[in-house]
Amino acid sequence: MKDCEVPKKWLHSIKNHVYWSAISSESGLEKVAKGNSLQNHIQNVHVHDNHLFPKCEHPDKVSRDPKKWFQPGSIALHKVEKLLYNKRVLKDIEKLSHHFQTSSLEAFHSLILRFAPKNVTFPFIGMLCRLYLAAMHYNENANREQATTTEGQAVYKFKKGECTAKPVKIEPTYNYVDDLMSLLIHKVFVDPKPYAEELHAIPIPPSLSSQYEKPSKEEVIAHRVSRFSRGVAGTQHTVPLDQETVGGSG
Repeated sequence: MKDCEVPKKWLHSIKNHVYWSAISSESGLEKVAKGNSLQNHIQNVHVHDNHLFPKCEHPDKVSRDPKKWFQPGSIALHKVEKLLYNKRVLKDIEKLSHHFQTSSLEAFHSLILRFAPKNVTFPFIGMLCRLYLAAMHYNENANREQATTTEGQAVYKFKKGECTAKPVKIEPTYNYVDDLMSLLIHKVFVDPKPYAEELHAIPIPPSLSSQYEKPSKEEVIAHRVSRFSRGVAGTQHTVPLDQETVGGSG
C-alpha cells in the first residue's frame, strides 16, 4: 500500500530509537520522554515540549528528501502515533533496562538446545552435565572477535528483507574439551574415588511425576470399563415396533 511506504523506511530506525531510549537514560520518565520524541522526529521536528528531553541530540541537518518524513495529518502518521502512545507500550518503555540486555541470555538458552535437545529425555545428572558443558562452551566463545578476510577487511552477513549487516564472528574454539580430557586421563583415571564420591553427593530431586499417586492397573481398567458402560447405557434406546407398520399396508 502507498500509505505504508514511509513507515516501512522508518521501521529499522524506530527499533533503534526504542533501544537507544533505554540505554541512554537513567530513569523511566526519561526513557518515555525520549520515546515520545520520536513522534516529532519523524516529522522533521527536533525540538520537544519536555524538559527531560527538550531537543534531539543529533546534529542539525537540512533534509535533501522531504518525502522521507511523515506528513502531518496523514494516515501513516496517525497509525504510528496510535502505536507509540499506546499505554502498554509506554509502560514497557518506562520499564526497559538501561544496564542489562537479554540478548546474551537468549544466546545461551539457544546454545543449551545444542547440548540438550528438548525432544530427548535426560536423567538429572545427565542434564546437569550437559548444562555444565553448555556453560563452558558459552564462556569460552561468548566474546569472539569479528572475522576478517585475508586482506584484513571485516566480514559481515546481510539480512534478507532489510538493508542490515551483522558482523560474522570467528569460528568457535573447544579448548575446554582438551581441559576435560586432560583432567579425565591424568586425574580421574588415576584416582576415581574422590570424583565418584563427589558425584554421588549431588542431591537428586524427585521427578515431577512422583508428586502424583499412580493408580493400580486394576483401577485403571475398572475405570475404563465403568466409563464406557455408562456411555453405552446412556445412548441405547429400545423402541417397540408396530408389527402392522413394519409389515406395511400391502
